Amino acid sequence: MPTLDIRRHAKRQDLADNQSALAQAGREMCERLAKTAPKYALVVASPLPRAKETAERVAGRLDSVEPGLLPDLGSYASSIFGELRMLADWARLLKDHPDAPKFAEEQLPTWSRLASRVREKDRVLAVSHGGIIELPAILLMQRLGATIEGPSFDYGDGVSVTYAKGQPTAIELLRAG
Repeated sequence: MPTLDIRRHAKRQDLADNQSALAQAGREMCERLAKTAPKYALVVASPLPRAKETAERVAGRLDSVEPGLLPDLGSYASSIFGELRMLADWARLLKDHPDAPKFAEEQLPTWSRLASRVREKDRVLAVSHGGIIELPAILLMQRLGATIEGPSFDYGDGVSVTYAKGQPTAIELLRAG
């Protein structure tokens, strides 16, 4: 069963600059993650520099850029991401706001497509962004009966999703710290 590890990028130098490179703390976090990272058959990242640099530093390479990891969030979604501190907050958003499940559902095919690009026992590393990972992860956690607890994803955090026959069968949290 292929596995997709989807992580948030590391900390960048300038939060006001979308094209900013990683900060020293971000580079150090990537070095720590690289020491325990599994061997990845495929390494992809969103088009933004911080995601590409994170993938390269964690996995030692970047195989391709995946625009699907940087979807258009719309004004509502992008305005609320900073306010959601806990995974339970994301779960409430998924339940209470009609656009939230739609966004999550639209992101999940990108995840499945990435997992389908490798062989049965291979792993994929995908580097995306905070706010983009949480909603689809929570939706999968609900569907798979996983416990939803803990803080929202910080730099380097994410989920590991195992697939069988193109469908997610297991999910676990990945924490960088």
